[in-house]
Amino acid sequence: MCAAFGLVLLTGSAGAQAPGAGQQERRPVSPVLFDRLKAKPHPRTVTPASLREHASVLASGATTEAQSPLPSEPIPAAGEHAKHRAMQEIQNASFAEEGRILRLALAWHATGDADLLKAAKLRALHLAGWSPAGATSFRHHDQSARAVGWALTLAYDWLHDAFTPEERARLLSAIRPRVADMLAPSSLDNPYGLDMGRKFDRRAHDSHGEVTLARLAVMCTALAGEDPLFDVCVEEVVPRYLARPLSWGGEEGGFANGTAYAQWDVLYTHFVVWHLLQNALGVDLGQQAWAQGYGRFIAYFLPPGAPTGLFGDGAEKVFRNVWATQARAYAAHLPSPLADWYARNQFGEDPLHLALLLALPRDWNAVPGALPAGTPHAVHLADIGWVAMHSDLGDRARTSVYFKSSPYGSYNHSHADQNGFVIHARGRALAIDSGYYDYYSSPHWKDWYKQTRAHNAITFDGGQGQMHDTMAAKGRITQFQNGAQADLASGDATEAYGRTLKRAVRSLVYVRPDMLLVFDDLASDIPRTWEWNLHALSRMKEYAGQALEIEQDAVRLCVRMLAAPEGAFTQTDRFSAGPQGEYPTQWHARYATRHKTAEAQFVALVEVGCGGTEVASRREAGRQVVLLAGRRFEFDGNGVAVLR
Repeated sequence: MCAAFGLVLLTGSAGAQAPGAGQQERRPVSPVLFDRLKAKPHPRTVTPASLREHASVLASGATTEAQSPLPSEPIPAAGEHAKHRAMQEIQNASFAEEGRILRLALAWHATGDADLLKAAKLRALHLAGWSPAGATSFRHHDQSARAVGWALTLAYDWLHDAFTPEERARLLSAIRPRVADMLAPSSLDNPYGLDMGRKFDRRAHDSHGEVTLARLAVMCTALAGEDPLFDVCVEEVVPRYLARPLSWGGEEGGFANGTAYAQWDVLYTHFVVWHLLQNALGVDLGQQAWAQGYGRFIAYFLPPGAPTGLFGDGAEKVFRNVWATQARAYAAHLPSPLADWYARNQFGEDPLHLALLLALPRDWNAVPGALPAGTPHAVHLADIGWVAMHSDLGDRARTSVYFKSSPYGSYNHSHADQNGFVIHARGRALAIDSGYYDYYSSPHWKDWYKQTRAHNAITFDGGQGQMHDTMAAKGRITQFQNGAQADLASGDATEAYGRTLKRAVRSLVYVRPDMLLVFDDLASDIPRTWEWNLHALSRMKEYAGQALEIEQDAVRLCVRMLAAPEGAFTQTDRFSAGPQGEYPTQWHARYATRHKTAEAQFVALVEVGCGGTEVASRREAGRQVVLLAGRRFEFDGNGVAVLR
């Protein structure tokens, strides 16, 4: 990676490192180049002429936004549940005003409408009056503090010459304490402090902190020369962010913290930050290997027509407009045949999203809508340990099988779901990751949502499972093969169970279009009751304790236990701890063995459409052999599938 503006020279690549790796070495900013940055006129982070191509879009809603009432400053609240509601209201208020100010500022640049300029200035100066020690302080609500500081900084940069010197001083007085809190060392009083970014030298994976670091890189670049605090920030933060923009994946483009946080972090922050830094510094972070691969991640794990997201906090939520906006923002900046197909087949994007307003517009009607010829229908992203196997990636009515065994453990927004799978078909969620993201660290989040028992994975002895909220709860994909008729993937989750198990291996064989074999090989130093878990949105039909049927909007999925220790399926609609608020019922089935054993093997056939396919399973020479669809599948003692 090179910097056309020449501000920073970095050693190594700009790609993210493996889990647990320290920060890449960075070089200090050259005094000569730093002086050039400080002398750069405002606006530094946008090119006004490029915004004129978005004039009609920006002008369409600007008048209404300009006339909306100025918001009152939020107030804090105490008490666990009341505080959660209040924190959400604080966030909503600050995020909404951030968006209004920035869209009005861009609309003025695009149209030259003096009324829009007046409104943008008025709202920015009003926001500057919110107390940096109040409800939107960094200590009380880091996301809201970041939004306020971000909005004020970009307003300062984008509207610089339209403010009087006195007004600019008011803005800087409001920004300075917020930036200082972000840069301060972490403490009990300020748990989110980044310690000048050195926090990431010690611990790389911090969802909120990584977003703060990214936005600080822009804020301090835009304000360099205005105050010694911002100059120190440029020296400390900008090289750190440019050296390693994301910590949740490697060069393949994966995002291990889940698809919900991929869209929230990447679309709302990193895509925007990359555009602004490219204008200010001439550095195009879209050319890093991770960014080049990210389009494949979203295409395979949030394909067009997907009914939910995947793996981790917020995965059950459906944000079709966000998925569409992300798809088009990505393809606008990094077009490719796969990215273009993906963007063309997502609908309902937000044309006023910053990531789209800052990108060059495209004629999407001229973009091809067919999946590029030769595109594989399955993918394994080794950097995050995720596998996607589709009947036909280009078909919105596809069957999709997702499998995870990740080196990122269950840390942060990830769950204790190594060797877990999810199945979607015909646009319906069938075998689901259960639970609801009511709020981070809620009783439901701790006791159900994060736990292995909430996922389609193996538990034992009454719902005990993997370690949670730790990077040590690792899994790994040990084998992946993609074929025309069938795919296979194997995962080893032994490490995720800590010292409770000595073997936890699962293999999946997906036979297109609608059949899945699931083989589990388990062992412990002490005898245990073993449990094979499955979750659905609706009550499942049970057949003699050995089979289940899920039906969701007339789409069916059947599970037959072909081989297992003696036991039976049971189901319940109860969570071990319920979510706060009103949520639809979910159902949780568990095949539990009747007797405790030190070892166990399970072989299950999962069939979309419930066609009753003829299948045979038997043991031969220490291997489990399954005859299905005219083919022979063998599983050895390590759970590795052999296709013949």
